[in-house]
Amino acid sequence: MLELIGEMAICLIVAVLLGFLIGWLFARAVGAEEYDLDYDEINIREDEYNSQLKTLQEKYNRQKELVEECNKKNRELKGELMKKINLLQKTSNSLQEIQQKHGNNITSRIRELEALIQKKDEELMEFERVLVKAEETIEKLKKSKKD
Repeated sequence: MLELIGEMAICLIVAVLLGFLIGWLFARAVGAEEYDLDYDEINIREDEYNSQLKTLQEKYNRQKELVEECNKKNRELKGELMKKINLLQKTSNSLQEIQQKHGNNITSRIRELEALIQKKDEELMEFERVLVKAEETIEKLKKSKKD
């Protein structure tokens, strides 16, 4: 019985070795064709990848420079905007102070001017009435002289 188990173990070991050998030879035969790249072809692909990498790096550097320029311009414009906002606030505050100081004087002055305008309008209307009467009188006198 021990002899039979020994022979079976030897057969299994031989079968495993034989299977491994056949698989390795088959893999080499099939894989050699598939992975057998020409050295020049590898260099060409490597050169293509290097040129693409160089192009992408140049694009990246240009984009990075553009972003830096935009950030610089943005900072400058923000500074100018802040100056203008401050100037506008100062001007607005000054106008509000002037309006508060002189607001009542201005409204009273406007009322006075409106009253003067109304008085002048009344005087003009009276003057016009006097002129119309004078013209009527002159026409009557002319008519009476002709008769």
